[in-house]
Amino acid sequence: MQLKKGQKAPLFVTHDIWGNIIDLKLIGDKKILLCFFRYAECSVCQLRVSEIMGAKTRFSEQGIKVIAVFQSPAESLRLTIADKPHFDFAVIADPERVLYDLYFVKPSWIKLFKTINLSGVKRIFKSIRAGFKPGGKVEGLFHQIPADFIIDSNKDILAAKYGNNVVDHIPLSEILAEQNGYSQR
Repeated sequence: MQLKKGQKAPLFVTHDIWGNIIDLKLIGDKKILLCFFRYAECSVCQLRVSEIMGAKTRFSEQGIKVIAVFQSPAESLRLTIADKPHFDFAVIADPERVLYDLYFVKPSWIKLFKTINLSGVKRIFKSIRAGFKPGGKVEGLFHQIPADFIIDSNKDILAAKYGNNVVDHIPLSEILAEQNGYSQR
């Protein structure tokens, strides 16, 4: 079963990689971009995180809190992802896949192989040009596919995107566009 627009977001309480409590219910008047990634050293995941970091001012201006979930343990994420300058959104380590299961974010070998298309290959090369090493240490399921959820302050799902391949996310331009109803402007 996949979650859909209009459904209530499954609530959870957990800790980020620094030990701070993340309680979805207590994130009050902000919208939430909840992103599920593969693992810490996935180059295309690191590229997406870098792009989110690059848009952090716009996310802040539009009242959108970003939460990123990875299969990797917290130690790996602290070294690989969060040790970047100006990293300021919540990162959750979920090696037991509790949140993946709660949000029905599943692995797929078929979708993994669908990454080998023009847009997937371009994205992989873009991540390499940005300085992210291809491959890397796989922590968790190699064939994990990403998913994104936009959740409003009432904890209703405004958008749910289960990736069709490893590089398939809701475009940031769409998330930040005023006419789509996601932003609070």
